[in-house]
Amino acid sequence: MKKKAADLLPRFLERTAGLPLDAPAVVGVSGGMDSVVLLDLLRRAGFSRLVVAHFHHGLRGRAADEDARFVESLAQKNAMAFVAGRGKTRARAAGKHESIEEAARKLRRAFFRRAARKHGAALIFLAHHANDAAETVLFHLARGSGLRGMGSLRESSPLEGSSAEIARPLLGFTRREIESYANSHRLEFRHDESNFSRCHTRNRIRHDVLPALAGAVGFDPVPCMARAAAILADEDDWSEMQVAETAAHSRLELRGLRALHIAHQRRLLRAWLRIHTGRDTDFATIERARALAASGAAPAKINLPGGRHLRRRAGRLFIEGPAARRPRG
Repeated sequence: MKKKAADLLPRFLERTAGLPLDAPAVVGVSGGMDSVVLLDLLRRAGFSRLVVAHFHHGLRGRAADEDARFVESLAQKNAMAFVAGRGKTRARAAGKHESIEEAARKLRRAFFRRAARKHGAALIFLAHHANDAAETVLFHLARGSGLRGMGSLRESSPLEGSSAEIARPLLGFTRREIESYANSHRLEFRHDESNFSRCHTRNRIRHDVLPALAGAVGFDPVPCMARAAAILADEDDWSEMQVAETAAHSRLELRGLRALHIAHQRRLLRAWLRIHTGRDTDFATIERARALAASGAAPAKINLPGGRHLRRRAGRLFIEGPAARRPRG
């Protein structure tokens, strides 16, 4: 049975139960339907100190300028604080050898960090919904990712480089439900034509892959895939907990490592390398590290990014190099 738009607020209240209503909270508002619905639901839920945050990516010219003015006007109508930022996304993408999507995301995250710090906000609300979670699962599955990639869009996650948390209360709602809510409440919002361009991978997944999958299985897979993403995120967190204590040590005992299940080995090595190099490690490097641990033959080292080396000596694995962390034990 189709859920009515009027049902969104009670369900939204359930998803935001326990969050402080009277504390400063930043809301990312692009001006599009999803973020406008999020802002409306937060207002109706009783969040009284919302800071409307809008980031201009410098990509869409006059249309983006109009988006910024629309969001500022929306904040004023609702007597909410407003903060704006602007970035040079194309310049960053070229300079950092990033995709436009990745450059935009990093600039946006840096803006949210500044906004949260300026307004003393511990929460940043973003408007990702169930369809976004389903697209994320497909995108990372195609890239061969594990639990972390496919479950990366979480209801709550830390904002890197900040003490603030990101909250995504719309993950329990589909795009169709959000559209129905917007229409029934006669909400005004902006249309971003770039969302229909096939130039972006996400858009091709949204407009081509998900409809084809729905046709193949005979039902809308989005709610099920969003549920799978939540399950994968929880299992990823649990797996990290299992290796946290061992990964904190700067040297790994080979005997204990070799005795572990292959999945446990990979998880431990990934966490250990991340802690002691300060960066995430790709699957190929983890497999080379496993091979180094399993072997007793020369060479007894492999190269790591940043001029570091992973070495095997005296029954242990350890990292050495210009920025290796100091051993704990």
